[in-house]
Amino acid sequence: MKKNYEKGINLLVSVVMWLALFMIPPAFADNAVNLKVLVISTGDETQDLGFSYIKPVLDEIGVPYDVFNATTQDLTADMLASLNGVACSSLDAGCVGSYNGIILTISDLTPNFTPAEWDILHNYEKDFKVREAVLSGWPATYSDPNAPFGIYLDYGLVFSSSGASYIGQWSVPATYQKEIFESVNQANLLPITDFAFAAAPRNDTVGPRDGTIPSVMPLLQTTNGEALVSIVQYLMPNQTAPVREVMISTIANASFLIHSKVLAYEFINWATQGVFVGARYVYMAAHLDDLFIANELWDPDLKESNPLQTYRLTSSDISNAISKQADFRAAHPTAGAFKLDFPFNGSGAVVDPAATPLVANLTEDLVAAVIANKDAFRYINHTFTHADMDKAPVPANAPCDYETFTGAAPIEAEITKNRTVWGLLALPEQAENDRVLLTGNHSGLNDRRCTGEPLLHPEMANVQDDDVAFDRGGANPLLLQAAANTNVQYVASDASQRAQNVEQYIAQYEDGSATDRIMLPRWPTNVFVNVINPDQLVGEYNYMFHDRFINDGKDPCTIPGAICTPRNYIEILAAEADNAVRHMLSFNKWPHFFHQSNAANYAYGNTLIFDWLDAVFIAYEQLFNLPVLNLPYWQIGDKTKNRLDAKTAVIQAKWDRTTNQVTLSADKAVNLEVTGIAGGDLYGGQFIQAVDVTATPAVFTVDRALTQ
Repeated sequence: MKKNYEKGINLLVSVVMWLALFMIPPAFADNAVNLKVLVISTGDETQDLGFSYIKPVLDEIGVPYDVFNATTQDLTADMLASLNGVACSSLDAGCVGSYNGIILTISDLTPNFTPAEWDILHNYEKDFKVREAVLSGWPATYSDPNAPFGIYLDYGLVFSSSGASYIGQWSVPATYQKEIFESVNQANLLPITDFAFAAAPRNDTVGPRDGTIPSVMPLLQTTNGEALVSIVQYLMPNQTAPVREVMISTIANASFLIHSKVLAYEFINWATQGVFVGARYVYMAAHLDDLFIANELWDPDLKESNPLQTYRLTSSDISNAISKQADFRAAHPTAGAFKLDFPFNGSGAVVDPAATPLVANLTEDLVAAVIANKDAFRYINHTFTHADMDKAPVPANAPCDYETFTGAAPIEAEITKNRTVWGLLALPEQAENDRVLLTGNHSGLNDRRCTGEPLLHPEMANVQDDDVAFDRGGANPLLLQAAANTNVQYVASDASQRAQNVEQYIAQYEDGSATDRIMLPRWPTNVFVNVINPDQLVGEYNYMFHDRFINDGKDPCTIPGAICTPRNYIEILAAEADNAVRHMLSFNKWPHFFHQSNAANYAYGNTLIFDWLDAVFIAYEQLFNLPVLNLPYWQIGDKTKNRLDAKTAVIQAKWDRTTNQVTLSADKAVNLEVTGIAGGDLYGGQFIQAVDVTATPAVFTVDRALTQ
């Protein structure tokens, strides 16, 4: 339990510590630190908003970190650097700092982080040249009422205003332009949409009791010139090299705020000096499911899909999609060589789906167009007929709203026959993609218990109410057995469904294989499967999120997920873009999924899919100039596998700043992405390299790309 700070306790120790802090750090005997971050919080994720904000970013990037709870733990010097179980300093041969970066979730860590603990922390940061990042908080100065007295915490700022809405403008000094915020579009303003303190740099001669003077350089300011995010350099009098450096934000940050998404990586990058295990990338892939088959369309009179009204792409739609894709790349520099992905159902591309052997329908309009332009897009196995893969009812002859399989063999046939069509059409990258499977409607990962059609179950308020989720035994073992038998490694899932929004090995179901399949989530969007033009989308969108509640006599403003007023097409796209940008800035690799119907040319070459993509990238490029990676699904799978394997490894990583080298090892063979080492790809102004790590230490030269 955390001990309360009391007057007079450890007076002698405090005086000695204060004297030690006042000294200028001497030359290092061992200028080395482990590549690990220490997060100092005031509680767990449910108690500390800052911790719940930064934790998923650290996890997604893959940065190793420890958490110190300032409310319940006492910070001691040996936690930060120890040799043979005893606290040590950089003067001691063999002493390695435990952390190469410190992140504070709140600026003052009140009420339980004591002045003595602040001294310990600051002494470590000075001794081992470790930076600190402060996610949020009050920019105050704090004095110790007890010996050794004096100021123990001073950010060099004085409060000037506060509010819940500021417009931030970037002011990153030239000396840091190649190190921080270089991926941010600094030409544009950054709206701050939650509470913030604004402050003014003091830049006077007052400072902490260790003798340093804080010098403040604002990075993000209000339109009145007040500091919102700043670097604070702590300098000894008459010296120009800082002995300690802090980045402080006085803005409230949370995972659901766009401005927080923009800032999140920079806190980590700053604290680690851009050298860490892990990597930050921004991703976007768009999957248009159901190529070669038709989708039913929304009927505004029925308020549901009408099976008598369908749409299947045409050759002219394919030609138009190629043209729009080229226009999209040209309009958005961050998009690079973006390609659409088409998960396809081969039954719609053959002469007779029941025939043996299958024969490609090479003269059919759509099939011929896809073959002629096959390299313009990427493809995914979506099963041969889009068959339902959910569990069969018990008993097998019980009523069911959809057809089911009672054995693994016909499911295997759905997979393998689609592979046959892949070969018949000579679509690219089949060998890589044979490891990937997307079932129709992501079926087989939860059990709908045969209630799939609302009209057949008027007694049910929602036919999904009796669904059995993936983590509660709802997945169909026959599907997983068929996937294993056909050497599928990666199974697509719907991130909106319970327990399917987690990258994971599917280990809880027996599939008869020595290895487990990996679940690859995909983000759904509100560009629905049954719409081909803006009018249909607006009509269904407003019905789903507004009108149906009004019709039932309910206030949509009181219903989670509903909207208070109907939206037009531009407003829908803006809301969708906002949501997608949040996904992108979470740095996960998950694709967004749509349907082939959304690629229809509804007017003058315009399509719903490229309207969506344009809106998303316009919003993204307002914030960032960082290139967006557009990976094939199989490669997303490979990267996900590497990440999952690395999470289960014990990784040793040490940065020797004297030799400027990082030494890496692990308790098992893993592939790691590492930022800040030479020889990697340059991304966002930083070198990132994927390296194979084993129990045998491997040495890599550090290159922070500060001239790039």
